[in-house]
Amino acid sequence: MKQSPACLHAPPAAHQQRGAVLFVSLMMMLLLTIIGVTAMNNVTLEERMAVNLRDSDLAFQAAESALRNGEAWLAPLAIEPSACTSDPCATVWDQGSLTDLASQSESWWTTNSRSGAGDITGLYANPRFILEELNYVRDSLVVGHSTVTGSDYYKVTARANGGSQSAISILQSTFVKRYN
Repeated sequence: MKQSPACLHAPPAAHQQRGAVLFVSLMMMLLLTIIGVTAMNNVTLEERMAVNLRDSDLAFQAAESALRNGEAWLAPLAIEPSACTSDPCATVWDQGSLTDLASQSESWWTTNSRSGAGDITGLYANPRFILEELNYVRDSLVVGHSTVTGSDYYKVTARANGGSQSAISILQSTFVKRYN
């Protein structure tokens, strides 16, 4: 008996199917799920990094503003401000009376420093600055009866928070002022 060509291409019976297509499609779905979850984790991590970078940059800009405000406070003075050595100090700290400003608490900064508020929005707290008297440097080494002229050196230290309490930036500059 001769079989017809249509019988040669008939689908296999149900008991002969092994489910290979189902298995391959499930593996592809598993692979796509893993790729999707990994991509979402990366996006979340990158978003956190961007927020932290913005927060850090905001703290830096606020500290820079407070630093410039501290220098601007000293610039127009006609006479040397009096220095103090104990808390709270409202003007200029005496040389060597401050230790490790980076480890001081936020409440210490609020009590013992000046507000360096600018027009920066979104900050956790107002930026602050501290002025510390460093040295008086004479213009000449000549000793005699002539008038002594020179410059006073100050250290300006600014501290600012970014948008959160954890982003803190502390900057320092040296400011030279001539009173005579």
